Formats: sequence, structure tokens, C-alpha cells
Amino acid sequence: MQEEALKATMEKVVAWRRWLHQHPELSFQEKETSAFVERQLRAFGWKVRTGVGGYGVVADLEGELPGKRIALRADMDALPIQDAKECEYASKVPGVMHACGHDGHTAALLGAAELLTKSAERLKGSVRLLFQPAEEMTPGGAAAMIRDGALVGVDEI
Repeated sequence: MQEEALKATMEKVVAWRRWLHQHPELSFQEKETSAFVERQLRAFGWKVRTGVGGYGVVADLEGELPGKRIALRADMDALPIQDAKECEYASKVPGVMHACGHDGHTAALLGAAELLTKSAERLKGSVRLLFQPAEEMTPGGAAAMIRDGALVGVDEI
């Protein structure tokens, strides 16, 4: 893959992460985060399912060659912590912030989605992306996503 494409995607990953950091949502409340993820994935051309186990998002990309279905996962929820840092991308939500890095997880997986889209003709098998809500609470969003079929047909994760 060309260096320019990687650099362009990395710039987007940084911008997405900063947007997500500014707009954190607590567990089981990831409505806007899910909508943001869905918009990006649809723009890349992925087949997207929303409302999986609550606010979970599942997206599939079929490769041109036969092979396994591999899943990649990121969490989306934030924590009830005040963001005390002073920078342009500090949380805009009082008492809520991405203190665990889930904004980075989500942005990085979106970056992987964009790059995988550009390589679909060389992809053996398919890729499923799992954007999980409510990782920080028990019971979390993973069990609900599994109940809603997020892992059906997945060979490895």
C-alpha cells in the first residue's frame, strides 16, 4: 500500500479519535458514537448492521478470494470521569471522558476498515468488524452482541 494512502488514513484516524474524545458516551448510551461509526463504514462501502446487542455495530467486507472470516473488535464506551486536560479536543460532556482509550480503539478500527476496503481485491475470505458498546459495565455489551449473532460465521477473532 502506498505511503500517501497510509498517511491520509492516519490523519483521519487522529481526527476521528479527537471527535470521539470530545463526544464521549457512557455504557449503554453510545447512540451518537454508533451513528458516527455507521456513517464512516457505509461511506467505505462495508455492509453494516446496527443495534446489535444495544448500540453495537457489526460490519462485513467480503474479499475477492475464498478464505476464513476474521473478526476485529473495538470498544466504544467512555467512563464517568471529568476530563481535566486543556486542549482543543477535550471532552465536551461534563463528567464523562474516554479515560480508557476506547476512542483510540474505535478510531483505529475505522482506519483499518478504510485500508481493508482499498485492499478487498487481494483479501482472502472476509473481515467482520465488531464495535462493542458497554465494555465498562457488567453485564457488558459483548454477551448481548453474541446473542444477537455478531459472531455467527466468524472463524477467528
